[in-house]
Amino acid sequence: MNVARLVPYALAAIGLGAAANALELRLWTYGEPAAGLFPFLAATLLVVTSLLSTREKVPEEEAIELPRLIGYSAALVGFCLMLNIVGFALAALLFLIAVLTLIERMGWKKGILLAALFAFSTWGLFEGLLSVPLPQGMWRM
Repeated sequence: MNVARLVPYALAAIGLGAAANALELRLWTYGEPAAGLFPFLAATLLVVTSLLSTREKVPEEEAIELPRLIGYSAALVGFCLMLNIVGFALAALLFLIAVLTLIERMGWKKGILLAALFAFSTWGLFEGLLSVPLPQGMWRM
């Protein structure tokens, strides 16, 4: 059996765990979105797309880049662990810097610039414009 066939199921399981964790943060409160809504929607999207991808045929000879898969998994675990400690903005920034520079091998300047752009624009969109509270961490960042 090709290991690549198991990856979507593993991602779906991770998504289910993340969705369950997001429910603890509450999805809706006092008539507006709460801190758990964005992570819940992202986790649900991960579950749905992972399960939909199982319908695609995987060639038997297609090799998995195991170091890259382990790198992404470690980065995601690190992001989840950092989320409640340092908050969404800093956790997303560090996660994206790690992924873009270490896993995708993008240059440091470009990787840090893109990571900052995406992390803080996402934070600004949800916190500022949509008033969706994101995890702030122990230092309220």
